[in-house]
Amino acid sequence: MINEHTMSTVFPELKMPEANLEIIETDVLIVGGGACGMMSSIILSDAGIDHLLVEARSTTTALPKAHYLNPRTMEIFRQHGVAQSIYEAAMPLSHCTTRFMTSLGGDGPLDGKELFVMDAFGGNSRRATSRRLSHCLPTNIPQLRLEPLLRSHADARAPERIRFNHEVIEFGQDDEGVDATIRDAATDRTYRVRAKYMIAADGGKTIGPALGLTQQTTGRLATLCTFHITADLSPWLPGDAQLTWFMHPESPYRWGVLIQLGPTWGRHSEEWAFNFAYTDPSQRLKDEEVIPAIRQCLKLPELEMTVHRGSEWGAECSVTDQFRVGRIFVGGDAAHRVIPTSGLGLNSAVHDAHNLSWKLAAVLKGTANPSLLDSYETERRAAAWRNHDWSLFTFRNHAVTQVGLGFVPGGTLEQNAASISEYLSDTPMGQMLRARAKEVVGIQRTEFGQPEIEMGITYNSDAIVPDGTPAPEIDPMGDNHVPATRPGHRLPHGWIEQAGLRISTHDLTGASEAFVLITGSDGLPWISAATNAAKALGIKMQVARIGLGGERPFDYVDVTGEWDTFKAIDQDGAVLVRPDGYVAFRSKSMAVAPEQVLINALTSILGRDNDAVAVVRAA
Repeated sequence: MINEHTMSTVFPELKMPEANLEIIETDVLIVGGGACGMMSSIILSDAGIDHLLVEARSTTTALPKAHYLNPRTMEIFRQHGVAQSIYEAAMPLSHCTTRFMTSLGGDGPLDGKELFVMDAFGGNSRRATSRRLSHCLPTNIPQLRLEPLLRSHADARAPERIRFNHEVIEFGQDDEGVDATIRDAATDRTYRVRAKYMIAADGGKTIGPALGLTQQTTGRLATLCTFHITADLSPWLPGDAQLTWFMHPESPYRWGVLIQLGPTWGRHSEEWAFNFAYTDPSQRLKDEEVIPAIRQCLKLPELEMTVHRGSEWGAECSVTDQFRVGRIFVGGDAAHRVIPTSGLGLNSAVHDAHNLSWKLAAVLKGTANPSLLDSYETERRAAAWRNHDWSLFTFRNHAVTQVGLGFVPGGTLEQNAASISEYLSDTPMGQMLRARAKEVVGIQRTEFGQPEIEMGITYNSDAIVPDGTPAPEIDPMGDNHVPATRPGHRLPHGWIEQAGLRISTHDLTGASEAFVLITGSDGLPWISAATNAAKALGIKMQVARIGLGGERPFDYVDVTGEWDTFKAIDQDGAVLVRPDGYVAFRSKSMAVAPEQVLINALTSILGRDNDAVAVVRAA
């Protein structure tokens, strides 16, 4: 039951709620209906955990915001039955190209010129790498189209438990749970919620500040604005590039970028996001100045357009000092913010939800000790810092890009015009400058989807059993990702087949918060050991023997040899995978007592001791 004395954290500017309110009891209260909150709801529903999601906004976001979903995120969506609906609504990968231009229109000698083109985000020349490393290709869909899809999946799983226009006006916690007072803005009705845990995925707007959480931040590095527009740009666009950057010596802005929003994809997209970077505060646009500014940047003075909305924001990176305060966890933007370069913000929010939700489910079902939840902060805060550093690195690369394309730092209009003219010229110098650009601007590939950054996040916590092996060498530029079954690494993808049905090794985990034990052709003792260990601990366990073929017995055929390349175990070894697809334990070969080895590993991962196991087994 709710306790009055627990309501220790309040928002004093809001009217205190009346006593004797309706009380809803639940396992998890999710505050925030963005990607982190919505995905937390979906995963908890799949695990059978009762929860309530409240979101202060009346509907999903109306701003374009993020648009790139990397392979790891799509793997998570696939695991929980969400991926297909996203792929169906998203941009074709063939459009995933980045084009740098001077402008779209204009009749001057430097107008409408293409400066550089490169594939991006798993498209075209990058597709083979994505396909080799994952069973899920990346995709692009603006957040304003993604969030309604996630909401529909969450609603279907938890009817009447996804509540928009409901805001937290008061909350507190004690040793046994979290109390919150919620106001339904549509009716002005208030009610109380008593939950065992809270996930604060509210963008850091309310819960974190009320808890006194602080952020380590770079501060504002630049001021940018985004405008959501409708316009027919098809007569001027030279192709279907997802991103078109504009850099012109005559432009008053450092750069501008045009991003497709659909719903038709390619040059015929009806809606677009247009981003500016201000060079100084005097460039801030009034409402009546927005359309002229976009026309000026595109050099299309008569372009008809509708501006739906705009937002100004600061480019900065930050990481919250704590991801957990008692029974309250912060995730998504409430825990970390990155500059949009590399698209790591929304993707990280989904990964936070994935990491935390299975752990909450295990604790709430009694199969894990609450100490397992400590690993959320340990694992995801380290990942947040890695993403922080990478997005900052790629943001700073833009200065290199401009120089590589011929712009003179601090140069006058005349100097930059002469430099770009030379860059575009059909002369030996022009050829040299374009060849240089291929190498210098090529560094910008680091922004447009790097396998090591997207799939190489590793965990080191008490929820991982290390095996003492060294980590694979990391490519500092992120181009090359080496899959590994080393504990703490994402399970390598490999195509396997059973009775003619081809699946990925990742599909073995499913959406039921089960562990997976993978062994080889000679690993039958591991199979029985895993079954017995799971029964002893009261947990779910999938088992799979994977072999290359021939006469040896196995459950799945390694049809491409990919799994054999990366498994790093003998035919009688074993890999134990957590419900979130991360390797938790590995044995290179058969153990003397495989059942006890697995019990020891699982009790360590789940924060349980052998006495608890003995009680379960006796029962």
